[in-house]
Amino acid sequence: MKQPTDKVRLNLGVMLLVLVFFGLAVVYLTIVLSSHDFLWFEKGFSDIPARVDVYQDGQRTEYLPGQNGYIELAVAIRKCLNEGVAHSSGVGMGKQTLADSYSKFVTVEAFFDAPIKIHAPFDTGSPTQLLFPITGSDAGQKIVFLGVNKVYLSNSPALNNIQPLINALQVLNYRTE
Repeated sequence: MKQPTDKVRLNLGVMLLVLVFFGLAVVYLTIVLSSHDFLWFEKGFSDIPARVDVYQDGQRTEYLPGQNGYIELAVAIRKCLNEGVAHSSGVGMGKQTLADSYSKFVTVEAFFDAPIKIHAPFDTGSPTQLLFPITGSDAGQKIVFLGVNKVYLSNSPALNNIQPLINALQVLNYRTE
């Protein structure tokens, strides 16, 4: 029979493994709590807008399913969102900026029948509309403004890529610079 000993034996490898796992779990769960999304790290977007409006110099053109140009714009929007979010922009959309987007610049606005989810390490809410500034003050930042009922949220995501949307607009003869 072995005699009890006062010595505590440490398994340093297991202890480090547990600490690393615990640290990663804390970071992951912190992001989950702030983003309200268990899959915040995923890229991918498969929703198609019900309607796409393009504004250029105060003129609005509406694209509905079945109309020329709709499929190009809808696929381009999905491609842009499918490539994921680069970071939180910290930018919001004020009333005057929104009015300028409609009246002075080239802007694409996509409307969805149901709330959508954009995966990101911050809360993107459940928007039903997206606004992409193509020209104007926010254009170079690759921002997509998220909104509900013509009210756009602050802290909009900056996308990894909006080139597919710019390409689709060029095919449809819109100014993109």
